[in-house]
Amino acid sequence: MSNRTLLAAQVRAARALLGWSQGYLAEGACVSRSTIADLEGDKREPHEASLFVIMNELATAGINFTATGVEFRDWPPPAYVPTGIRQKR
Repeated sequence: MSNRTLLAAQVRAARALLGWSQGYLAEGACVSRSTIADLEGDKREPHEASLFVIMNELATAGINFTATGVEFRDWPPPAYVPTGIRQKR
């Protein structure tokens, strides 16, 4: 499995653990939904800045990225609203 394929699976799994849709993560990370869909579909790697924001939002929400997948850092996970969504409130 390539690093990009692993990253795609990890982002999908992280969203699933958090119960977030692609749209919710996209809005929270201030990127387009197609950026998330393309990343998760292993169609293209997003720009470095976009990837940083996506990964930071997931990590701040309590996700640990491991060599083989993802897991919650703590249980229960902390309540977290992504930055882009908080700014709109």
